[in-house]
Amino acid sequence: MSESRTETGHLAVSSALTALRAGRVIIVADPAAEGARGHLVLAAEHVTAAAITVLSTLGCGLVQVALRAAVLDDLAVPPADPAGTGPDRSRYRVLVGLAGAAGICASQRAATVRALAAADAHAAEFTRPGNIFPLGTAADGVLEVPEIPEAAVDVTELAGLRPAGVLCEITGADGEWPTWTELAELGRAHGFPVVSVAELIAYRRRELCRVTRHGAARIPVPLGEFRAIGFTDGLDREHVAFVHGDPARASAPLVRLHFECLIGDVLGSRACGCRDALHGAVERIVRAGCGALIYVRAGATAIGDTLRASGHGGESALPRAHPVGHSDLQSAFDILDDLGIRAIRLLTEPGETHAVPGHVRVVERIGLSAVERVERAS
Repeated sequence: MSESRTETGHLAVSSALTALRAGRVIIVADPAAEGARGHLVLAAEHVTAAAITVLSTLGCGLVQVALRAAVLDDLAVPPADPAGTGPDRSRYRVLVGLAGAAGICASQRAATVRALAAADAHAAEFTRPGNIFPLGTAADGVLEVPEIPEAAVDVTELAGLRPAGVLCEITGADGEWPTWTELAELGRAHGFPVVSVAELIAYRRRELCRVTRHGAARIPVPLGEFRAIGFTDGLDREHVAFVHGDPARASAPLVRLHFECLIGDVLGSRACGCRDALHGAVERIVRAGCGALIYVRAGATAIGDTLRASGHGGESALPRAHPVGHSDLQSAFDILDDLGIRAIRLLTEPGETHAVPGHVRVVERIGLSAVERVERAS
């Protein structure tokens, strides 16, 4: 995604969050080849009888309320199909109503929605079946399941509200899925901000990868002196930037992104070349006079996942490092940005072709060749 599109998406999400905080409706859309699925979405805690009427009149679909599946489990709202075994078993739940307000009029449905979203909600308050269709959503929202119900919960939570969204699907003029143009026109006509699921995914990934600096220390190594600067990201992972000299003053300093490989980095496993790559990068940076090695830590479960993936019931060679994902790269480049490094010459190994975020420019890729490592060892 280009920097301009990323910025546009960020503005779309920010506009939607502002509207939700003010008790207004937004449109969450998921473009597809056949058209564009779109839902009117409102924070469940802000819903009123008038809002229910607006949703059902403009949307023409079912009025539903999306909450995390675990919340619905706690409220004893069972799956609509108890015998089901597929992913939809957690999604679709039996209709539920607030005791004493189980009718289908707008005020009673609004009361049910607000009660479901309440922090102190408990199972005994509700009748089953009732007047509202609950939808269970994935624990990690759109980052786990990129669907509109997950988006409805995510946007309310990001807005600082209870993580529950009331939603109603929008139909086009012909009663089928609307086009993206129809959704945009509906948004303009009623002042509803429009945000796509893809934009929300990009926004959430960006916020989770945003880094915070935490202290620094001098680290003398045999080849030269480095400053170790600690960072944490939104996933609570701790990363370290090892900085030699003053790379922020260089036009394009050498930079190595090293992704944690516990077995290789610490024990020097022969199953990978991670330790050689780490030492080789340090040597190249010192020879250049300045540069940075960004040591990207794996998540807490990465080692266990790697061991499990290496084989069941037997032993096999481990992969060279933890799998590199978007969050790893985004956090690494955010660290470079924090260090004031805007353009780099990137030290790479054969096969490393990771795409890089746009806010730090890679002017050259320089290989850490196996020949160099053999020469150092001899």
